Amino acid sequence: MSHQYERILVAIDGSYESELAFEKAVNVALRNGAELLLTHVIDTRALQSVATFDAYVYEKLEQEAKEVLNDYEQQANKKGLLKVKKVIEFGNPKPLLATEIPDREGVDLIMVGATGLNTFERLLIGSSSEYILRHAKVDLLIVRDPEKTF
Repeated sequence: MSHQYERILVAIDGSYESELAFEKAVNVALRNGAELLLTHVIDTRALQSVATFDAYVYEKLEQEAKEVLNDYEQQANKKGLLKVKKVIEFGNPKPLLATEIPDREGVDLIMVGATGLNTFERLLIGSSSEYILRHAKVDLLIVRDPEKTF
């Protein structure tokens, strides 16, 4: 039995691993005739201690996210993928990427880059990919950098 994905969420966070996830997501979307949701979550947990309610900081981060997602959209379009949607959210990336955005957008596959955290960092703060693995209601593909060993 073959399964076709229709709406694929790829998490874009600026890391090399998320770039690898993007490249793989474009290929999966093309093979499935799926729509690709380029998704970036601006983590407000870290911002609250630095710039509480400073609108300029939020606007600047949102503008930078828009520019990055526009670039990824152009890359996807050049590869022949025309069904692309950009999603930018403010909040905690873990629940947003695991359940909230996928539920709202009708996502049936989530693709994320593997964490760059070492074992001690994962113990202290946990990784987004681990959280998504435990809480997502849909299929999840974690893309690893073949050059790294964890």
